[in-house]
This record gives sequence, structure tokens and C-alpha cells, in this order.
Amino acid sequence: MAVLELIAGDPVSGMRATDVAAAIDTPLPTAYHLLNTLVGGGFLTKLDNRRYHLGPKVGLLAEAFAARLSAPEYLLERVRMLAERTGETAYVSSWRAGEVVILGIVEGQGAVRVSGTHLGFGGDAHARASGKAMLAFASPRAFEDYVRKNRPLRSCTAHTVTSVRDLRSEMQEIRRLGYAVDEAEFVEGVACIGAPVADGTMAITVSSPIERFRRRRRELIADVVGVAVETRLPGFGGSEAGALAAASG
Repeated sequence: MAVLELIAGDPVSGMRATDVAAAIDTPLPTAYHLLNTLVGGGFLTKLDNRRYHLGPKVGLLAEAFAARLSAPEYLLERVRMLAERTGETAYVSSWRAGEVVILGIVEGQGAVRVSGTHLGFGGDAHARASGKAMLAFASPRAFEDYVRKNRPLRSCTAHTVTSVRDLRSEMQEIRRLGYAVDEAEFVEGVACIGAPVADGTMAITVSSPIERFRRRRRELIADVVGVAVETRLPGFGGSEAGALAAASG
């Protein structure tokens, strides 16, 4: 698994056996054995330049995984629209097994992009804009269950809110505004804006390098909230008028 994850990190260039052995700190003969086993199983392919790449069996696994985490097509269309409109990485997330999980992602076109997120990425909802947006509009019981299961709240960066009391207060503010922001709370140097969509159990989010976010803050918030409001189902508890007014102000 470590070998597959390592090679997946450089899908274009691939890796030589010597690089793999050094990266996973194992003898070269052992690395060759692991690589050849994966080639034999179809999970890796060895090219003429002696570099190993992901094989066709990985595609089957990826397709099955994506099918399990599929998002409604109309939301994926909104994610693509948001990425094109802002030039930033956009994604849609949902609650799965008590955690926020990414169901679809479209990379931004900005000169500096945010990396590290991927389909199925999850965890630390209290530190992520998408997670906070869904926690704020979840039932009181769902919020309490999250806090109980994750106490003490993990500190992802020096900016993460780890006080349950402070998090409760932030939830009230998010419900008032209709969107959530995290500025380097989950990843240093990265800011995100998230807003609930559909019935509030999903969220649409934009991620941006923090300096670019600060220059474009009002514009990005307005874009995220505008797209989110278009997708909300009748009876959703959020204030659409309040969200749009807060975003434009």
C-alpha cells in the first residue's frame, strides 16, 4: 500500500525501484519483490525506461470508490461552474459515517493552486469550512455526537478552534451568515469558504492560497454563497436572504 501511494504521488513521471526503496526505507531486493508483485497483479506497470506507473487494476478500484462516493450531477455541475467562475479549486462534500467527505472536486486554474485534497478525503470537520458549514446547520444532536466522538478537538494548525465553547459560538455566527470560513485552520497557508447546499447535509467549497483569498475575500464569498443558494431545497433552514446580504456586504 505504501508503494502504491508513493507512485500515485507522481503519476506522470513514475518512479524507479531505487527511488521506491529509498522512500520506504527497505532493501532494494525487497523493493523489487514488492514492485514485481504489484506488476503481476496489474496494480503497477513497468515501462521500458524502468519506471513504474499505476496499472489498470488501480483504475477499477478508483471507479468503484468513485461510484460509492458519487454526488448528484446537478451539484457536480455547480462545482464545475464555481471553479470556472473563481479560478480556484472547488468541491462538494457530504456527511458520511459522522465525518465530512469530499464527493467531487474540480481543480482551479490559478497560478498557485491548492493541493492535497482528493475524492474521499475526510476528517476534522471542526477545522474545515465545509465541515463547519454542515455542522452549523445539522441537528443539535448531530453536533453533540461529533463533539463527543472527537473530543478533544484536534489542533490541525495554530489557528484551529479546539474549544467546544468557541466552536458553538462560531456555529451561531455561521447560521446567521449562511456560510463558513477557515483561514489556515486546517492547512497552513490555505483558506476556504463553504456553504450548505441541497438540504444542508452537503456543502460546496472553494479553497485558495490565503494571500489570494484575502485579496478576493468578498468576491469569493459572494460566488460561493450565490451558487449554494441556487441549489438549496425548499424548507432548508438557512436564511437565503441573510446569506446573500452578508456575502454582498
